[in-house]
Amino acid sequence: MASDTMVSGEQVWRACLPLLAESVSPATFDGFLSGATVLSFDEEALTLGVANEFAKDWLERHHLGVLTECLGKVVERPLGMRIRVLDNGHEAATASAAAPVAVAEPPVSAPAPPPVPPPASPAQAAPARPPAAAVSLLHDATGELRSSPLNPKYTFENFVVADCNRFAHAAALQVGKSPGQAYNPLFIHSASGLGKTHLIQAIGHSILTNRPDCKVVYISAEAFVNHMISCMRDNTIDRFRQNYRSVDVWLVDDIQFIAAIEGPASEEEFFHTFNTLHETNRQVVVASDCPPRHLQLMNERLRSRLEMGIVADLRVPDVETRVAILEKKAQAEGVPISRDILEFVAAKIESNIRVLEGALLKICAYASLNNVAVTRGLVEEIIGDYSTSHTERRISLKEIVDLVAAETDVPEEDIVSKKRSADIAWARQVAMYLARELTDNSLARIGEFFGGRDHSTVLHSYNKVAELIEEDEQVLWLINDLRSAFE
Repeated sequence: MASDTMVSGEQVWRACLPLLAESVSPATFDGFLSGATVLSFDEEALTLGVANEFAKDWLERHHLGVLTECLGKVVERPLGMRIRVLDNGHEAATASAAAPVAVAEPPVSAPAPPPVPPPASPAQAAPARPPAAAVSLLHDATGELRSSPLNPKYTFENFVVADCNRFAHAAALQVGKSPGQAYNPLFIHSASGLGKTHLIQAIGHSILTNRPDCKVVYISAEAFVNHMISCMRDNTIDRFRQNYRSVDVWLVDDIQFIAAIEGPASEEEFFHTFNTLHETNRQVVVASDCPPRHLQLMNERLRSRLEMGIVADLRVPDVETRVAILEKKAQAEGVPISRDILEFVAAKIESNIRVLEGALLKICAYASLNNVAVTRGLVEEIIGDYSTSHTERRISLKEIVDLVAAETDVPEEDIVSKKRSADIAWARQVAMYLARELTDNSLARIGEFFGGRDHSTVLHSYNKVAELIEEDEQVLWLINDLRSAFE
């Protein structure tokens, strides 16, 4: 190695995060690691602070090996990892973490330009722990409630809204405002890394902000089943059931794994918990990598329950949306990156926002650790092996018109004609909305298909339906049913 450089534990941990994002499940990364705090860093170990005993136990039991391995890769020598539970108010205690320690500096391929500006000030940084109300339910005891902490960064304010996720965002907002009422259950699905975990946790933050006394539990299906198994072993399953079935809001991530661990028993336990909460008007929000009808479930009753509410998907964002996401992330990291470089990264990584953000975090960590500016050459070297692709089913404009015609009792030929009566105009606006949401056709192409209309007419129709989705429950249900037909 060329030389030693003084770096802090916080810098080392931030450099570890992109590696960990590729090595652990999204629920573990988002729930336990991305919001963790460095408590100390010395020649022997890095000490990480987590929100509760459940998080500590989960990481030590399942991920201590990968944590140590990633830490060793960053500092280029063996280093231990300790995990501690944060005391109340301890999130501000980062002095020991800031103490620099000499570690070997990775080789730098580019000459050192002027230093990059320091990260954002503490006043701008996200809090290290979830709100107290989110932590108050966390107990690690036989049968007691378990909940992963909510990531403080996963709020509606930090969510980039675009055509690819506008419907899901609108439904999630309504649930955050009025849990247990109109949209219950809410089922959010997408391929990995497109924002469903962000949305489901944003609902939790919104509810806790407006109703601090609400019992909100966020948990992955895997953690729920593992807890169930341990309670069956310890003969505390009755307490387990009583506690989970008395919450106000239940946020369940990665439901596709519900049958993978314990088969029918886990499905049955989830089904009865779901039923109890739903029948007593408590809110249930479920996230999955596929729609309900594609889940590998043996319990058909459970599948039908999951389909009875709003089913919203998130699709692959276009390049402009990906650039907007990168811009927001770069600002949060306090590292200046030019738009042309962000566009290069957005073009390189198409179909996974988590990978996209992980690549940017890797760039920022490298620039900060090595005190170099972010250049195109440096970025190409750092993310040279990053590449994602995604193939979605191609839905035709004719399929959309046929479906809308059947749902609204307006003939297909009238929807694509120049007729302007109120019922025909409404059916046409709905079809145009779906055409923009579910296909990659341009506004001009959609307008041409619908009777040779101008692109501005298509945009007006889209915006009108989008606004009504947020205001009118009947419109939201109509669009939900139409979209579900294409899943």
